[in-house]
Amino acid sequence: MITEKQLAVYLGKDEGALELARRAVAEVEKTARCRCVEATGRLIAEEDGLRVENTVLKLYGNDIARLLEGCDAVYYFCATIGSETDRLIESLKLTDLTLAYAVDLCAGLWVDAYCDELEKNQRARLEEKGKSLTRRFSCGYGDMPLASQASFIDALKADKFLGIRMTEGGMMIPSKTVSAVAGISDGPVNGGRRCDVCVKRGSCDGGICSD
Repeated sequence: MITEKQLAVYLGKDEGALELARRAVAEVEKTARCRCVEATGRLIAEEDGLRVENTVLKLYGNDIARLLEGCDAVYYFCATIGSETDRLIESLKLTDLTLAYAVDLCAGLWVDAYCDELEKNQRARLEEKGKSLTRRFSCGYGDMPLASQASFIDALKADKFLGIRMTEGGMMIPSKTVSAVAGISDGPVNGGRRCDVCVKRGSCDGGICSD
């Protein structure tokens, strides 16, 4: 899902960057197992935020509220590349820290590319029905609490189907796991850009992000 040239952009401009990227991509290709649980549901406005009907999924924050203006439903998912890549990274930390860093970076980009694919496919399905899909939004973007990831796991039963669990610090395991939501509307949707609420805003050179 990620090419060595795409990864090399993040690894520096020296001659060894492309070779390091090649090795990292090869390692992730061997270990990544892309899987997801996805669903759609109707949105209900409540006093303290938005909730997906008949689920425990609550969407808190002004940023997600703005994104979902005009939407009466959402598409939401948990996606992961599995725990084998986590084990590989921990093993490499004992023998080759440079490669461990590159593999860790590649794995993060890999799961994000997988999420791009899920979003693209869902948008295409909705467009066939005359509906629109906003960009996706994840916990930790803007003012949407990272702790909200727990409600995605519960709503999708991602612990049962994908083996995803939460740490006490609010992080998901496997580490290369993403939860996200996007709004569904019968009319035009809020385009926006992930860059507007990204924690790396102002320090990113663009990389491979299409937003």
